[in-house]
Amino acid sequence: MSVSVSASVSASLIHFIGAGPGDPELLTLKAQRLIAEAGVILYAGSLVNPEVLAHARAGAALYNTAGMPLEEQVTVMRAAVERGQSVARLHTGDPSVFGALVEQMRELSKAGLSYTITPGVSSAFAAAAALGIEFTLPNDTQTVMLTRLAGRTPVPDRERLRELAVHRTSMVIFLSAGMIAEVVAELRAAGYADDAPVAIVQRASWPDELIVRGALSDIAAKALAAEMTHQAVIIVSPALGACDHGDEQRSHLYGTALQKPAHQPTTAIVTLTRNGARTGQKLQALLPDSVLYTPARFMQHVSSISPAHRLCIGYTTSVRQVLHDAFQTHEAMVCVMASGIVVRELAPLLGTKHTDPGVVVTDEQGRYAVSLLSGHKGGANELARRVAALLGGQAVITTASDTQELPALDLIGQSDGWYLDQGEYLTAVTGALVNGETVGMFQDAGDESWLPVPPAPNLKRFTSVQALVEAAPAAALLITHRQVSGLEMPAIIYHPRCLAVGVGCNRGTSDAEIRKAIEDALDEAGLSRNAILCAATITHKAAEPGLLSVCAQLGWPLRTYTREEILRVEHLPNPSEWARRALGVPGVAEPAALLAAREHGRDAVLLVEKRKFPNVTVAVAKTG
Repeated sequence: MSVSVSASVSASLIHFIGAGPGDPELLTLKAQRLIAEAGVILYAGSLVNPEVLAHARAGAALYNTAGMPLEEQVTVMRAAVERGQSVARLHTGDPSVFGALVEQMRELSKAGLSYTITPGVSSAFAAAAALGIEFTLPNDTQTVMLTRLAGRTPVPDRERLRELAVHRTSMVIFLSAGMIAEVVAELRAAGYADDAPVAIVQRASWPDELIVRGALSDIAAKALAAEMTHQAVIIVSPALGACDHGDEQRSHLYGTALQKPAHQPTTAIVTLTRNGARTGQKLQALLPDSVLYTPARFMQHVSSISPAHRLCIGYTTSVRQVLHDAFQTHEAMVCVMASGIVVRELAPLLGTKHTDPGVVVTDEQGRYAVSLLSGHKGGANELARRVAALLGGQAVITTASDTQELPALDLIGQSDGWYLDQGEYLTAVTGALVNGETVGMFQDAGDESWLPVPPAPNLKRFTSVQALVEAAPAAALLITHRQVSGLEMPAIIYHPRCLAVGVGCNRGTSDAEIRKAIEDALDEAGLSRNAILCAATITHKAAEPGLLSVCAQLGWPLRTYTREEILRVEHLPNPSEWARRALGVPGVAEPAALLAAREHGRDAVLLVEKRKFPNVTVAVAKTG
């Protein structure tokens, strides 16, 4: 924005610049350029982040205006212009919002000096970003008010907070955090209830940004406890009630849209119409761990269900907001509405099949349940079948493997925690399977219940990896506890958790030595670390720091067994005289590994007999 005035001395060498709310990366490119070009910089004291001043050129004169009268500031600006230097006058946030700009412009005009104004990011919008809200919500509010309480600067009676608040718009209240009790009184006078949501953001976008959220009834006490008296804005908005899912005093500066959502193990049933609400109610009564979302105006048509077992939420926000919240919150969704609505509204949130929840769409009568999103990984295919069965409708599944009754390769062993290696080839191997190409299969570990009967004709089983490699199929699927290499075709490898590592060690052995011993033993035997179920030892070693550290590093649980339990293990191939003398048992690594493996299978086999290292013994057993 450029303001033209009569200029007897200069042509726009003075620039009023919005320095943003605090984060130096929120400075505009134009502002950064003007700062870098300026010979003289006047800045609003501690309200401007020093990192912003780092853009100044060497030798630029810096003036902190916190203690400078207006006349002195104008004198500095005029002198700079007379020397042919440009001036950057930095204001916090945007200079047009409570920037005391008009007094400066008036004095400059009197002096015949011209100026420009470069807008900046207001703390109002940095606060909204920190709260993760949108000020303008369809059906709730389409207006934002920026205001303040009267202090040393008076406020017209017609703009008293109670007069503005009756409109129930989004309000950003500046320069009033130190008068929070008066703000609360004004909002109550405007008819706000005690449970109305309120938030205060102090130093929005700064590293020490602080957020306090509460209700009208307790926000004053919370602000006092947090000592929020300055550099803070108060937010009163319907958006807080619609979108506020954060914890108190936790900053969400740039929101959570790019973070992997932590989904609750529940299913959201989202409805849009009166008939849809009835269908949603019927489904919720039959579907455990489900939450029903229905427009508030239709809640009267939803008969009451025990709140201890079913949660019904009447929403007044837009269905877009409800769908977005449900997508981020629940592990699955059933949308009782047109599929086009769901597709359009969820499209901006879509990530990958590994993170997106399963989404099913059904019509108002429940005649069809369509698996729309994350059919395999997100469980939408199975959910569609379940919803169809509960409502007496028909499931619509479009994934190729399901329509051809082929195994879902991305779900094999999922419930048992199998580790997927070379997952980047999952699409290629699945493509080969559904396109009728030969997929070689080898399995020597884990349950085989995943394999359909009869198996797909193009899924050919081999008795060894070597035989599979020699046959050179189009793709391969291996399910094994062993390390695999040398495959020359697209292949996915599942490692069932079926190996127990028994460990014995001398007192005080370091974690590095223990870990190296375990890894050497596994590598020598060609066993995969990703197939490890747990580590195991005798209870006498349960508190050994090195062993505990290794288990923590590798994410393995540590199973411990008493002397009596170990004594019951017979026919150890390598009994230890040292262990018998020191601990009263014939060994540690071998019996501990066998005991741990037997806990997870009918039997166990010792794959790696006791391997001795200077201070460590290692054995590996496989569940039967």
